[in-house]
Amino acid sequence: MISPNAIFWEVDVQRDFVLPGGKLYVPGAEELVPNFDRLAEAARQDRVFLVTSADSHRPDDPEIREWPPHCLENTPGAEILSGALAPRRLVVRSRGEFVLPNDLGGFQQVVLEKNTLDVFDNPRAETLLNRFTPRGAPPFAPDPEFFVFGVVTEFCVRCTVEGLLRRSRRVTVVTDAIQSLDPEKGRRLLNDWQARGVRFVTTDEALQQVNAARRAQSA
Repeated sequence: MISPNAIFWEVDVQRDFVLPGGKLYVPGAEELVPNFDRLAEAARQDRVFLVTSADSHRPDDPEIREWPPHCLENTPGAEILSGALAPRRLVVRSRGEFVLPNDLGGFQQVVLEKNTLDVFDNPRAETLLNRFTPRGAPPFAPDPEFFVFGVVTEFCVRCTVEGLLRRSRRVTVVTDAIQSLDPEKGRRLLNDWQARGVRFVTTDEALQQVNAARRAQSA
């Protein structure tokens, strides 16, 4: 039984960002892999629902003019790390026609592909958020808490956190499962988010909170 009060949201846990040798490798990100795995394991065990945003680029994407080519469709660099995946997952493309099913109860994870920094440029992201309701399938509390983690703090993690805040969602950042390119910029962002009501937890604390919510639900 998944927690109705929490949703885990992982950002760009892909080979090109996380592993040395990746096209846009984030130094130190590989050290977070055990925490990524532990957080995703909660979804594999049906303890929490997992949303994953992931770059999926073509060579003519505008972002490729600003950054070195990375996470190109159907290349190894675009692959989400295996430990960050759940077996029952739905992949939501950022291009073309796609109808998000009303019933997500058969899935442990939804992967939202994106071809910009901001996952909310994928129009299905908004639709997905609107599925997380008491009457949804699976059902959630009226105001579930989103636990955000991944890379990189100043870019795609920032877009995810601030996109959720703009939509009046409760946001918590898993601080030992994010990585900055510029530590000072990362600290300033955390301070700004805290002032706007974002909570900070560790991986252990996030998992403990999910477990406590499930115990309370089954009591």
